[in-house]
Amino acid sequence: MKLIELSEVEILIMKSIWKLRDGITVYEIIDYLDQVYDRKYTRSTVKTYITKLKKKGFVDTQVKGNYSYITAKITEEMYREEQMELMKDFWHDGSMKELVQTLTHTISKEEKEELKDLIDDLDD
Repeated sequence: MKLIELSEVEILIMKSIWKLRDGITVYEIIDYLDQVYDRKYTRSTVKTYITKLKKKGFVDTQVKGNYSYITAKITEEMYREEQMELMKDFWHDGSMKELVQTLTHTISKEEKEELKDLIDDLDD
């Protein structure tokens, strides 16, 4: 599935939705953005981004009483995998080996050992 690129704020809002789970309100997103990312957005700003995300197919909204409840239509895993694929294709000319080499330059010795174990488990 080819997903549409998201802006930085749209990504933060989606991460908030994914962390808080489905059926959340704009107010819960506003609180999460403030607490976790130290980003202070107004209700109208977040609602505008939710509308954009809805048009892009990332979320759905359902009105109950005075509140709109927001549900993710795209999982975090789907988005993350697509972003890694784009990174591999753009920065590493489609080479998974080069992508992994780049990642291994940024991880600790312990993480490298865990990665080796993970690769060994792939053979099973």
